[in-house]
Amino acid sequence: MSNFSDSELADFKEAFELFDRGTEKIFFNQVGSLIRALGEDPTNADVNKVLGNPKKEELNTKQVSFEEFLPMLAQIKRQAVPPNIEDFIEGLRVFDKENNGTVMGAELRHVLVSLGEKLTEEEVEQLMVGQEDTNGCVNYEALIKMVMDDK
Repeated sequence: MSNFSDSELADFKEAFELFDRGTEKIFFNQVGSLIRALGEDPTNADVNKVLGNPKKEELNTKQVSFEEFLPMLAQIKRQAVPPNIEDFIEGLRVFDKENNGTVMGAELRHVLVSLGEKLTEEEVEQLMVGQEDTNGCVNYEALIKMVMDDK
């Protein structure tokens, strides 16, 4: 069937049941939303491809069971693009006002606890240990490389 762990399968099943309204099937037009709810980020074209490129009217009428959904999810996961270190560097470069490879530690802390997938203040403090220079600046490229090497 798939190479998912029992824990992952339980999580996927729970999410599937939120979409299925007790019918044990979901409509084609829900597959992309469910895959995204499970943390993936496929394009609509990717979703249509795993569905077999259905006609527009089939999106609201055809359904898939959980067992039929799993290979679709597995295919989307296989073709997912892993995070690229350059993408993260580019994201923090926006905060590099002096274009010198650093950002203010206080500003970085604020961003990490308030934007996107927010970190707790404790998590940010753990992350920032030893990262600030005497001026309170952080070399964001070195920080990102350190974080990515921990994965």
